[in-house]
Amino acid sequence: MNVGWNLVAGTATRYLLLAVNVCLGIFLMPFTVRHLGANEYGLWMLVASMTAYFQLLDLGYGNGLVRHVAAADARGDTALINRLLSTFVVVYAGIGLVAGAGIAALAIWALPRFPRLQLSQISEARFVLLVIGIRVAAGFPMTVFGAATTARQRFALNNMVAAVTALLSGALTFALLAAGYRVRAVVAGSTAISLCSYVAYAWTAKRAFPELRLRPAAFSPSLIRQVTAFSMYVFILDIAIQISVNIDNIVIGAVLGTAAVAVFAVAVRLSDFQRQVSNQFNGMMFPIVVRYSAAGDSEALDRLRNMMIEGTRVALTLVFGITVCLMTFAAPLVSRWMGPGFEGSVLPLQVLAVTGIVIVGQGPLGNILLGTGRHRLLACVSLGEAIANLILTVILVGRYGLVGAAVGTAAPLVLANLFILLPAACREVRISITDFLRAVAVAPAVGAVFAVAAGAALRHSFALPSLGRIFVEGAAVGVVYLIAVWLFGFDATIRARYSAYARRSFVAVLGALTAITRRTGASPATI
Repeated sequence: MNVGWNLVAGTATRYLLLAVNVCLGIFLMPFTVRHLGANEYGLWMLVASMTAYFQLLDLGYGNGLVRHVAAADARGDTALINRLLSTFVVVYAGIGLVAGAGIAALAIWALPRFPRLQLSQISEARFVLLVIGIRVAAGFPMTVFGAATTARQRFALNNMVAAVTALLSGALTFALLAAGYRVRAVVAGSTAISLCSYVAYAWTAKRAFPELRLRPAAFSPSLIRQVTAFSMYVFILDIAIQISVNIDNIVIGAVLGTAAVAVFAVAVRLSDFQRQVSNQFNGMMFPIVVRYSAAGDSEALDRLRNMMIEGTRVALTLVFGITVCLMTFAAPLVSRWMGPGFEGSVLPLQVLAVTGIVIVGQGPLGNILLGTGRHRLLACVSLGEAIANLILTVILVGRYGLVGAAVGTAAPLVLANLFILLPAACREVRISITDFLRAVAVAPAVGAVFAVAAGAALRHSFALPSLGRIFVEGAAVGVVYLIAVWLFGFDATIRARYSAYARRSFVAVLGALTAITRRTGASPATI
């Protein structure tokens, strides 16, 4: 198994998937809002936030299963892997039934009593909730296929399926809205495409793990207990994530109404793009950390330390540059992208963008803690952070509106990550906080100084008449930032290492294209 190649291919395809999602979001979000209106779009986002909480029924088994499958695969124990996956097909089928019943109950009894939801909206909200619920319930048994693919580090397979699914769903959404259909048709169509994609994910699992044999007769209660010992803490972590990610929409909808949810969704979407661009590598670290941690020797500790430093440095380098651009051009970007009526998303966006620096920087640290057995600490801190988020959001949104919701999210997250999780991760890999911050944060900070100056000069000197002009000037600020980081932030050793890595990656990609050319008879230019 070529871990380096899997990471290169996985990172490249994750950025391809990200590019697809960003492009679709930039085009489809304002198009959708214009066709549906803020109230109907806000209703859709509100109901989607409700269904997101049913993902908690995973009970943390997703990451727990990846952890145990990756460890068994490192030992070459194929029989144990098949028993694990067969056992959890049965477990997840039961969870899917429970999720379906819970969503039906929510549609029947909870929606009519939701604050500020008008009587005319209840029927539509029920339809959207039940259709999305079908996808949620059917998706649970598919988790075993994702675990098999991820444990083998074949990230590129799933990323390509996700990219194709996103393109098909986006095209169908555009076609339906252009033809005059409303939110019911859009949700039904996208759900149908998602259900079809599950077949493709099963195929990728078989490609990644040809020895896969799912047999309900291999069900083992003892394996459930083993996985649960780890997954119960991941479950707590999932609860915290769901509260942090989705609670704002529900609180805003209850206090300010569905139109305010639509305005806040713009800030959330842009800040989500910021994080996605910066943390694609983070999502692939977990199974690799599990393998290194299982070795338990000094060489493995050195690898973990280097992985944490390099992963955080790359993540912070990306997120600092994007954040400077987002902060500089937030107001004209929102104005040109969404049109009038969405000015209220600018300040929440800027608060969430600054918070995104901490979130992205924490990604490698969280993977280190999760993969090395510090899941209890990570779970407890994240749960405390989420509860504080909920309390602060409820208090602040009534007084300060959408900005209060953003601050309620930001404050506990920043404090928990900087003062608890950062020191714990540094102790785990035996590096001082000062040395770690010096290694990962100096270069981005140096680049940010030049980027802020460039952004201020452009905003002061030129008007921003179009969305395209905003992107061009944002790209110019990004180029200034990267040049400053490379020349003044990185020392000669780091520049040499990254240059060598880029050359190896290019050779690896070229070798893969050559191999495909030989098998298909195509020229590289046509691939």
